[in-house]
Amino acid sequence: MKRYAIFKTIPGIGTVVVIIFAVLLLTLLMLKGSSQGGFGEKTVQEGVTFLKKDLSGKVEEEVRLIIELARPLLERDPVNAYIDPETKGVIPELLGYKIDATSSLERILEASEGEEVYPLIKKISPDITINDFPDAPLYQGNPEKKKIAFLINVAWGDEYLEDMLEVLEANQVSSTFFFVGKWMEKNSGMVQEIYRRGHEVANHGYRDTVLMSQLSLEEVKEDIIKTNLLIKDLTGEQARYFSSHCGELNKDILEAAAELGMRAVMWSLDTVDWKLPGEENMAEKILTNSHPGATVLMHPTPQTPGALALIIKGLKEQGYELVNLTRLIDPDYCKVLQGTGQ
Repeated sequence: MKRYAIFKTIPGIGTVVVIIFAVLLLTLLMLKGSSQGGFGEKTVQEGVTFLKKDLSGKVEEEVRLIIELARPLLERDPVNAYIDPETKGVIPELLGYKIDATSSLERILEASEGEEVYPLIKKISPDITINDFPDAPLYQGNPEKKKIAFLINVAWGDEYLEDMLEVLEANQVSSTFFFVGKWMEKNSGMVQEIYRRGHEVANHGYRDTVLMSQLSLEEVKEDIIKTNLLIKDLTGEQARYFSSHCGELNKDILEAAAELGMRAVMWSLDTVDWKLPGEENMAEKILTNSHPGATVLMHPTPQTPGALALIIKGLKEQGYELVNLTRLIDPDYCKVLQGTGQ
């Protein structure tokens, strides 16, 4: 009996016992909830995915680790635009990317059942961009992007264009068409059809019977402006790119394009289809010399549709994505970021 009396003589013993029992109860509750991430700890809802990975039931620390592991896959330093020492053309810049780990974690933990969550990405602009070289020609995209663009110059006829369009459409490829202005005046319906099918329309000068190298600066600008007005009238778009007939380049041509807010465009690979070298020969030449960021020049000739089909097939097998010129030089290139809202 005395040992029970001892408890009565210790001040506050009743409170201590209550606390002990409360701690034991909390411990039991925590153990019971451990399979769900621990007492009071947030867990990811069922079916929530992050970069295609199912995070159902993951706890905060597990999610944090997964985000950290994703950094090497998604984060990139920005790349400055620069002048290629060989071609003297400008190589476009690339944005940098950095994961906002805290905000991405919150997105995942607050996601509803079955929701697909993208990382929150901060985009980092480079110090030097293509706009810092307004009068430099463009021969290709940045070699860190495994993309290639087709540049299709149109100055004569239209009998092979439909076949080329069918090949492009069958393979879901968007290209950039450079039109001569006088040709556009005679084939306005075809220009609009090409634009309607999702291709990009660009400027190949107004006349193909005059060498621009023999024109003054003002005459070159006048020639370019005429075709720009036609493009605007037929598509509603402002032309961004200019390619001179025969690939001529001189100071006045480059200056004229720059003053009009346009980029003079050349190419890095040439099918030389106008010589009719044979479909397989054209394809072999392009596939053998393909490189990231390449631009491939072609024209509507009897052999081009067949060669185009072979080239597309071969480039896709090599792992290239085929895009129009604007997408080729777009500095915001990280495909996984689509859907981030950034």
